[in-house]
Amino acid sequence: MKFVRINPPGSFCTQEALRDAFRERGGKTFLDVGCGGGDLSKLLCDEGMTGVGIDFSERALAVAAQTLDPYVRQGKFRLQHGDLHDLPDDFVKVDLAISYMVMEHIEDDVAFLQKIVKYVKPGGNIVIGVPGRRDHWSLEDETVGHFRRYDREDLDAVLRKANLKQTSIWSIGVPTINMLFKISLWLIARNGAAAKKNDSQREQTETSGIQEIPWKTVFPSWVKIILNRTTLYPLFVIQRLFYRSKLGIVVMGMGRVPD
Repeated sequence: MKFVRINPPGSFCTQEALRDAFRERGGKTFLDVGCGGGDLSKLLCDEGMTGVGIDFSERALAVAAQTLDPYVRQGKFRLQHGDLHDLPDDFVKVDLAISYMVMEHIEDDVAFLQKIVKYVKPGGNIVIGVPGRRDHWSLEDETVGHFRRYDREDLDAVLRKANLKQTSIWSIGVPTINMLFKISLWLIARNGAAAKKNDSQREQTETSGIQEIPWKTVFPSWVKIILNRTTLYPLFVIQRLFYRSKLGIVVMGMGRVPD
């Protein structure tokens, strides 16, 4: 059976939450820090924004180049290989910076966020997505290079230490991601994740966003009939009811850069 990359339900919920955040915060230009395969950058480009994606994984950038090929050719998006901390302070100035499932890989998360702030215009916004709920630490965290998971209060504290204003923390993907959590862990274990415990933290991080795990990140092509934005729309409506709750196994933080 041939498997192809299709977003699982939780990823669709995450993307829809970013759309909601974009509608609330706005902007015309963006920076995607740790862009991985480029799905979220493509979403923002589809919304009419112009952006830049950065990642230190060449494998991830190769996937992103395919995902965003039309926008790259039109000059509406470009990719940068490298580490955020190696970039000059005048690398870009954007209206919106996003970073999803990256900050948990960084030992000094406050310094990481402060570096991102330098690339956002005064009055612009930062949106950060991270694994939520410390009580849900699992095999996945131990094999993909995570330093931590975040409770809502943890993420809000990091945003405030980076001097961001008008902070807001959302629980996203509730109850979808919660319901699928144990199944996801079983699929990860079945795919031999335990063997990656001996890999370096950097090696774990480089492959974390582009792993091909049958029935978790790759599916038979016919599954597109079931997993698409139209069929999953009711889940997006339901998750909005839980944005302000503490139930999120994934949490998203937003903050405004002072003028």
